[in-house]
Amino acid sequence: MFSFAFGPVDFNLGDLARMKNFRIPLYVVACSFVFIVLASVSAAAQETSKEKDLYNQLKAFSLTGGVMEVKGVVLKRVRTQITLDGTIYLSQPIDGKVTGAVFIGEGKFAAEPPTNEFEKANVKRLIGTEGIESDFKTAVFRFTDDTALQFGEIVATGTANERAQKLARETDERTLRETGANLAARLAISIWNGEKPGFFFASFDGGRRGRFSMLLDYQNRIPVANFNINAGEKGLIWSYDSDLYLAEVWMAFYSAEDYARNSVEYSDANDQIDVKHYRLEADLRNPQTRLQLNAHIEALPRQPNVRAIAFRIGESLGEFESQRLKKQMHVSSVKRGDVELPAVQENWEGGFTVFLPAALKANEKLELDMKLEGDFIQDIDGINCYYPRSNTTWYPRHGYLGRSTVDLTFRHSKKLHVASVGTRLSEEIDPEDKDALVSKYQMPLPVSFVTFALGPFKRHNESIKWEKGNAPTPLEFNSLPGDYLPIKEDFILAELNNSVRYFTALFGDYPYPSFGAAYHPFGFGQGFPSLLMIPSADNASKFTYQFIAHETAHQWWGNIVAWRSYRDQWLS
Repeated sequence: MFSFAFGPVDFNLGDLARMKNFRIPLYVVACSFVFIVLASVSAAAQETSKEKDLYNQLKAFSLTGGVMEVKGVVLKRVRTQITLDGTIYLSQPIDGKVTGAVFIGEGKFAAEPPTNEFEKANVKRLIGTEGIESDFKTAVFRFTDDTALQFGEIVATGTANERAQKLARETDERTLRETGANLAARLAISIWNGEKPGFFFASFDGGRRGRFSMLLDYQNRIPVANFNINAGEKGLIWSYDSDLYLAEVWMAFYSAEDYARNSVEYSDANDQIDVKHYRLEADLRNPQTRLQLNAHIEALPRQPNVRAIAFRIGESLGEFESQRLKKQMHVSSVKRGDVELPAVQENWEGGFTVFLPAALKANEKLELDMKLEGDFIQDIDGINCYYPRSNTTWYPRHGYLGRSTVDLTFRHSKKLHVASVGTRLSEEIDPEDKDALVSKYQMPLPVSFVTFALGPFKRHNESIKWEKGNAPTPLEFNSLPGDYLPIKEDFILAELNNSVRYFTALFGDYPYPSFGAAYHPFGFGQGFPSLLMIPSADNASKFTYQFIAHETAHQWWGNIVAWRSYRDQWLS
């Protein structure tokens, strides 16, 4: 984990992503783009066409499956009840199964908060009632469970009117823009991986509570990827505040089975794969306009029947100023060996989905090579420094806080230097570009996040000498030359040295092969494994000592221990 320190107050990234009870602008909502890449190997063409066809049908959400008149139909989902009196327009069946519908008529929604006191108080605080109740005039449903059967006997007659089809189209687009969740991809994952129980989503409008949505995702995919809710919650009810760019969760809840046994597994239990190692190659030669990334991923399956894999990238970009639309990393190619795999990534999405031609076998090693590109670099005017727009979401990840070893290679102007996590192995002239350097770093211990900074850094070095007599650890501060900004590097190095030795005495041996920091021109700090991102904190004050000590402490606690449920943010 890492933190934001604004003055004397320290915020963790997770706080910002889930501070739903504080009325502050939030630009940390998932985002993405979609490309469909056809397999270039003829042997896989037939399988690939099936995946592409299925996804395109789900994305089209064509309401050609028939029209039903319903009276008193009740859908029950864990703690929620939906009552329908009106007309239901069904989507075109896919392999004989309906996966979506639009309702127009008179409906009622009711949800009972869990017995958890936090959730009760949260509902009361946000909407001023003991439970969630509302009428509605329209509803849009997406599902892979038995919802269609619960509507009643399906008579495939009639076609949807333009209003119903427009509701279907706009709901998918709005959900992508507001939360970064690609509903069509979520359905495709559920179908291809044979998920049981299936997925359920509904969006309601036209009642006294305006527009709001709910989902029941037994595999935790959207709660984790798009809401940072990761303690095993399957159900969410939320509304979107367009003024604050915030998807505000009214209520989160577990499955009926979880409540019955009074225990729940963390969301990690449903991860599709476990990424063991990354090899990341970043081209930073044109940082003002693009980040080009080659990502090699080595993973093992964690579930049976893994055939469609969801990856997160750029999900922390917000809707504000259309950052999720304009700045996202675009996936252009995914290969397994020499076989190019289909991948889908839509506008505004917070990740992408990769389809495999066959399900992974138990313990079958999965190696993927991905090419991605986007305007994901912040160009800091005046100091020629460059940083990822998000230090934690610039490369593809799966699940929540998975840990992996990492090899990093950066190509960049020879006028600049790169600071990154782990040990710098080399920094040499690029044999293919005499005006560029190739810098290589290695993190041999599994970590959750890696980052980098690029700038005209002047490196200041020291050694950390341990009281126990262990071998010295290299210490480095990547500062700016004095003509950019005068910084007292000796002060910062001394405080880094003091802090890391102090916490080693308290918490145990320092866990990484090197320690250091890099300058960044922001009013907060971020503690990554072996690398702190800090401003020019070089004045001898109580706050400076606290600030550097706090960021250093992340090497033990902030990078290892974090809250699971947003209910436990107080831990930070």
